[in-house]
Amino acid sequence: MKIQTMVMFLATVSMVFVTGCGTIFQRTAADVLVPVEEENRLGTEVAREIDKELTFHSSTEVQTYVRELATSILRNVPNIPRGIQFRFVVVDDPDTINAFAIPGGGIYIYSGLMLAMDSEAELVAVLSHEIAHVTRRHVAQRLVAAYGADAISRAALGEEPGIVGQLATAVIGQGFMLRYSRDQERDADEWGFDYMVRANYDPQAFVTFFRKLEGAPSPPTFLSSHPPPSERVQNIRRMIQDLDRVPTRTEAERFLKIRNQL
Repeated sequence: MKIQTMVMFLATVSMVFVTGCGTIFQRTAADVLVPVEEENRLGTEVAREIDKELTFHSSTEVQTYVRELATSILRNVPNIPRGIQFRFVVVDDPDTINAFAIPGGGIYIYSGLMLAMDSEAELVAVLSHEIAHVTRRHVAQRLVAAYGADAISRAALGEEPGIVGQLATAVIGQGFMLRYSRDQERDADEWGFDYMVRANYDPQAFVTFFRKLEGAPSPPTFLSSHPPPSERVQNIRRMIQDLDRVPTRTEAERFLKIRNQL
């Protein structure tokens, strides 16, 4: 690890003893040890490998719809890390209920996840949650925890191509990037809830969608490391109660027209 980086890291370590908060420490460490430009470079390489393995939905209308919907959410997000370039892709896999984020802001939504939805608001809930994983730098935190800052820096510079392959394999296998801590999942729910309300969509869609998944015969990959759906529903309902005004926008009809193309 470079001397300057080591000094900065030691400063963040000392901070944790002052704040007494591991979550703050993890975010600060990620910001210091995985600068956004390195995350972006790594994300470009990982996306190149992932894109070779996944099949994207052939409908231009479907891809444009999700991309434009996500862009409308991002317009109201106040804490996007400087330099992050989001990319949204619909994967053609009707049998898989999943969504994930990769380094640098790439977000993949499976058609199977959309087929389990009944309104645009439910899609906004999931997109907002995944966006929050990026803005809160949970992805960078997972990179540090799994590989170490020095290895990530070398991978971003093309000096550790093996890490790129490992990451791509892990993501496609629906493992690595889904192993956020439960605190990170709760954090993504809370910030995603805020993004959703800012975009003027009914946050009750968070509740309706996760209630559906709760009743699935076996937990979908999308919930593999998440807190229990019942806990998430309770937390979201508390947040709804705290709102002065609850948006009611769902855009169910517009969404169903898109869903019919899946």
